[in-house]
Amino acid sequence: MVRVAVVVVLIALSSVTGCFGAQEEVCPEDGCFPLTSDLLNEILSDKDSFNVLDYANYYERLSIETTSSSTVQGQFGEIHWGVSKDDNKQLRSISTRVTIGTYSYNNEVIDGGYVTNIRVGSVWFEGRDAKPEYVDPFVEFAILSSQGHTDDVPPFGFDTTTISNLDWRITGDQDSGQQVATTSNSTHSIIIELRDNPPRIMAIETYSGEEEQFVLKVRTGDEVDLQINEGMTRAPLGFDPYNGPTEFGGISVWAGAVPENLVSEAIPQEIEIRGLSTNDTNAITMASLRMDSRYSNVTASDGTWWEFEWEDRDSDDFVSAGDLYAVRTNSTGEPSIAAFDIWADSWTGGPLATL
Repeated sequence: MVRVAVVVVLIALSSVTGCFGAQEEVCPEDGCFPLTSDLLNEILSDKDSFNVLDYANYYERLSIETTSSSTVQGQFGEIHWGVSKDDNKQLRSISTRVTIGTYSYNNEVIDGGYVTNIRVGSVWFEGRDAKPEYVDPFVEFAILSSQGHTDDVPPFGFDTTTISNLDWRITGDQDSGQQVATTSNSTHSIIIELRDNPPRIMAIETYSGEEEQFVLKVRTGDEVDLQINEGMTRAPLGFDPYNGPTEFGGISVWAGAVPENLVSEAIPQEIEIRGLSTNDTNAITMASLRMDSRYSNVTASDGTWWEFEWEDRDSDDFVSAGDLYAVRTNSTGEPSIAAFDIWADSWTGGPLATL
């Protein structure tokens, strides 16, 4: 279903994208080397002169990074995005880094196949996806943007018309096909790197003193090298059913669904929901359900019982987004539930994740 939706939206998006049309139409027959200021302004005046979907359609291996930083009242902040793909390997990488003052958080996910790699800070983990579906990340972000999810997408949609009609100083190296254009307006210094003939934008940098900076860089071909490593510490599935129970006449009930943002699936034999008796220092497993069993009802000799239900809502034989779970117990004290990933030998979340 996800793949069908992507294809439908991609068809709609492709109708408004071209193939580096602005550069090809502007350049004379003998090419655009060296560029003149007028020719560059003509290219930049086309709002599609830097269209990420054009780049994604043209390059099988593509990486785009942006770094936006600013200093406000002495407080430094920075947001970095990195998105890469290799269509032949069917691998993609999405990384983010957020810095606010002395606080910094960064992560990266490389996925597309059955084995995934996850980086938190500088530490790498091995993940898995039992039902991989490779989707071009640039297409996926274009879809999110078209649906209004602007907070969840990198700022790749640079409007080049805002930096056209300026007086550019351009230098170039004919052997490499690289050209660098520099200029400034009333607020910013601007640098653009172009390559090939007709020239394609490979970097955009804007600076407003030391207070505000934006850098966008494009890499293609052999400059993009995505690899999957195995044998690292395994990361558990990102499904955490932990929450407080609802009480009905002495019965504690937990119920919910696997969240829609779960991007990796697991086979049911690898995941358990466990009923726990907890205190401040430890937790004891009282009963459990391995997902492939679908249902379990366990009664102890003291009359305490735990009932588990699991519904594979989309009947795909995987633990996946939208699946339903329910747990009921008459256990007293402080009962709780948690999911345990047998493959990773780790709790998936909740208060036990750090134990």
